[in-house]
Amino acid sequence: MRTLLVALPGLVLAAIGLTHPHHLDASTAQWWQDMRVILAAVFPLLGAAQWVLLADTPRYVRYPARAATFGYVVFYGALDALAGIGGGAMTLANGGRSPADAPIFEIGNQLGRVGAWCFFAASLAIVVCALLEHRLKAIPGAVFLVLGSYLFLSSHIYWPKGVLACACIAIGMAATSYASASGRSAIEDSTRT
Repeated sequence: MRTLLVALPGLVLAAIGLTHPHHLDASTAQWWQDMRVILAAVFPLLGAAQWVLLADTPRYVRYPARAATFGYVVFYGALDALAGIGGGAMTLANGGRSPADAPIFEIGNQLGRVGAWCFFAASLAIVVCALLEHRLKAIPGAVFLVLGSYLFLSSHIYWPKGVLACACIAIGMAATSYASASGRSAIEDSTRT
């Protein structure tokens, strides 16, 4: 069940990314804004999946990596609130884009970059710990999670690169979860705190 749950946010983001407009203008502004309202609930779930996968890491890795996950949720959420919801609302109100929109997108993109790098850092922590603990079983998940997290740095969820990034993240998280779960017994799971 955990494997499916950690994969689900990336899969939902990839699916929504298939409908993401490539340009914001009067004809795309309504979906641009409405999609971001939906994404305001989905993007944090990607961080929650990282949080769950970090439960398998040593404390000295878990705490800073979870701080990075928190940074992702906060700063990436700010990007979507500003450039997504706010940018869409301004475009709707103005009947199209205007030079007055530029500061919203500039600060939103800066915050989003911080959030994406936080996500990448937490993904690296997950991958390194999984590789050290589970060796060969962790390689497929590591490859997909690092590739997806790297693509996510510059792609958001836009088709095709962003959709590929989110799909890779989903596969990587699922494979990493599966590799770590397959080595535990029911007794070990029941005694974890």
